[in-house]
Amino acid sequence: MKPVHTILLSLALGLAITPLANAQTRTAAATPRPTAPAAIAPTALQVPPSEAQVIMIRSALLALSQANQTNNYTVLNALGSPGFRSANSPTRLSEVFAPFRANRIDLAPVTLINPNFTAKPAIANGRLRLVGLFPTAPMRVNYDLTFEPVGGQWQLFGLAVNLSADAKKN
Repeated sequence: MKPVHTILLSLALGLAITPLANAQTRTAAATPRPTAPAAIAPTALQVPPSEAQVIMIRSALLALSQANQTNNYTVLNALGSPGFRSANSPTRLSEVFAPFRANRIDLAPVTLINPNFTAKPAIANGRLRLVGLFPTAPMRVNYDLTFEPVGGQWQLFGLAVNLSADAKKN
């Protein structure tokens, strides 16, 4: 039986998170220091189609969720770009996302709900930034992801995720 203080995250999915200790919002971010963008001509870079963006967002958040569940951040680290990997060792990622583990945050519901973009996807300084939220209730999942091109593919460069109270309830 789950503790009484467990909050259901989204539409009776049965996936639960524990409320954050006396805080509406807890942010965890793994972002390397700015470096020179990959050596691809900026004119060659295009914002991927919306379907690809959703896959990129879900893949990053599910990798984070699985890393949090197992306390093993080697795959999340390996999925990142060279800049992400060098700035975010598995140990550092474990430290950054410790509050998610401690609060048993399960991000799996993002597989069933479409994200809402809060900023237009854009490429700046050779990197793609995707910012938005998953309108889960009672807590929504906010994300700010940055990808950089490596070998013709967008790879994770920066990852910031937090939960906040559903605005409709306030």
